[in-house]
Amino acid sequence: MNTTVCALSTPYGRGGIAMIRVSGPDAVDITSKIFYSKRPLKDAASHTVTFGRIRNGENTVDQVLVTLFRGPGSFTGEDVCEISCHGGMVIVNNIIDLLTENGCAMAMPGEFTKRAFLNGKLSLTEAEAVKDVIDARTDGALWAAVNRLEGGISEPITEIREKLLKLLASVQAATDFPEDDVETFTGTPLDAELKKIEEELNILKSSARRGEALREGLSCAICGLPNTGKSSLLNALYERDRAIVTDIAGTTRDVVEAWIDVDGIPLRLGDTAGIRETGDAVERLGVEQSLSYIRQADICLFVTEAGRPLTTEEEGILASVTCPVIKLANKTDINEDVPDGYIGVSAKNKIGMENVKRAIVEALGLSSSGGAMIANRRQLEAVTRAARAVGRALGSLNSGFYDDLAAIDMREAVEALGEAEGLTVDQETVNKIFEEFCLGK
Repeated sequence: MNTTVCALSTPYGRGGIAMIRVSGPDAVDITSKIFYSKRPLKDAASHTVTFGRIRNGENTVDQVLVTLFRGPGSFTGEDVCEISCHGGMVIVNNIIDLLTENGCAMAMPGEFTKRAFLNGKLSLTEAEAVKDVIDARTDGALWAAVNRLEGGISEPITEIREKLLKLLASVQAATDFPEDDVETFTGTPLDAELKKIEEELNILKSSARRGEALREGLSCAICGLPNTGKSSLLNALYERDRAIVTDIAGTTRDVVEAWIDVDGIPLRLGDTAGIRETGDAVERLGVEQSLSYIRQADICLFVTEAGRPLTTEEEGILASVTCPVIKLANKTDINEDVPDGYIGVSAKNKIGMENVKRAIVEALGLSSSGGAMIANRRQLEAVTRAARAVGRALGSLNSGFYDDLAAIDMREAVEALGEAEGLTVDQETVNKIFEEFCLGK
């Protein structure tokens, strides 16, 4: 990383302030070529702010503040200059042009965070959490991402890996010096230590579903016959009017969507068109779109009316749903007769909405248990491989094989956990991860 790069780190567009980040070995020298102040930037201490002007020859482009972070005590581990200017794109583009004319290259998406990872400032799981912090849709998603950024998942993975490495060292010592009768590093049998590690890995694995749901969000289709109150239910859960509500059956033609927070999980509600046989060509297209939406949903809310039996059409709708279904008997403000297995609600009066949210979390098995959470498939795949390898090592020991045979699988588990943290991950995987970041981060 001998190049010095720059990029706009605040959102592109007109605003009060914009910030341009410059990082690399020549960050201070290049910035100094266009930045003029009473105190030369080269003489400034790290973590200080200097007021001055960006100039293009004799012309002032803008009055700015330059915050200097000298490596390795910066986000990227390199010398970093952050130029805070007025948030007009003409100003921003002029400053970036001046930086590139004086030796900067344009940063690629995620390049600053990638440099932080490559320079040992962040583990790979912590680097991934940077994007999750930016993309968080709910308070729960934000908390989980910040927890990972501060080592919430990195620390337990590292601790388990260290335990395995110490066990491997003990096994190697026992193999090399059998006459000394070397025990494991805690003095307990190897299989007991591996069993504890397997349990810890399985706990991490079990966190993945909620962790990924917090990160990616889930989809929920609201389905049923026309005029059962599906649109009113979406509005009640969303806590504002999003869908049009009328007494006319078939009002909803397209799927109307809204994001809500369910126990911290971002949930995309989809109010689908009422499913029925119809001669209206437009409504028929809406029904087909609804059926497709339901097939792709993570969970469905089936809405019928309290106080009456299901129709044949409704039974057909329920039979066609393959994802978990929560059955709601709506309009309890008119009739309080709610059949077994149904949640009574009044979407019109916003009654029963918290019961619906709790049922969604329970049906998906996403109740919060606290602690570290795996956030994506890459981390889950690595931890799963480690757990399987430890399981195979235990199987070898239980079958009466020597410890050094179990050590083969233990080494595989160590390598898998190293991949999770980015210690042994290949360059292609690293590049793919950071390509998903926004420019300037």
